[in-house]
Amino acid sequence: MNLFYRSILPLLASFAFFGAFLAGCLDAPSDPQEPQTVESISIMVKQKDHSFSTVLKVNPSDSASIKAEVNPEKFNDELSFEWIYSKASKDSLLKKERTYSFYPNRSGEGLPNKLKVSDNEGNQKVYDFTIIINTPPVLSDSTIPSNGENLYGSPESAFLFEWYSLDKDLSNGDTLFHILEIDGKQYDVGTLLQVKQSGFKAGEHSFRIIVHDLYGDADTLAPKKFYVVDTLEAK
Repeated sequence: MNLFYRSILPLLASFAFFGAFLAGCLDAPSDPQEPQTVESISIMVKQKDHSFSTVLKVNPSDSASIKAEVNPEKFNDELSFEWIYSKASKDSLLKKERTYSFYPNRSGEGLPNKLKVSDNEGNQKVYDFTIIINTPPVLSDSTIPSNGENLYGSPESAFLFEWYSLDKDLSNGDTLFHILEIDGKQYDVGTLLQVKQSGFKAGEHSFRIIVHDLYGDADTLAPKKFYVVDTLEAK
């Protein structure tokens, strides 16, 4: 059975007579002898307890699995799958199965980047793809202000907020973006690692930092408290 091809024959119909009859024919089921084809093949990956996803992104610290998802599913057993690592026009076969487990490395060397699918008549389709190796960013717990710190000033005082984030992929072109959340309100501060903010009333306040990279991986700090002591009011 050729699963990758289906001929399309022109349909001729006359609308001069038998309108009701024609309408009934349009509702009739398709010919069971009509050949069916594979509608799509999706490449998906997963790590740990996460579900398979078409977002081909993995963390180099954990093993991963990649699989071909065939639609309709009934064709899974009628196709063969070859996971291939291709470099400089040279193909190396990694596995002949629908699902392949591997351990990512930061260089991407030896990871699957090509899938060859064949049916039982020798017809083939080749899918080229790239798996993104991405390490999630990490925030340092050291911040200004520190948790529980007293800040002395007035509502006009501009207090410093400072933090530090790290990502092993920065040297490979990744970028970190930050959100400063103060008293439940979020401020998008982009790539900055420090800002000054004023307008605080005396009393308890909270803040936290959220960081995410270009690929959506993120880290956040638990909310920290700080206390503003109004020096003008104290006088």
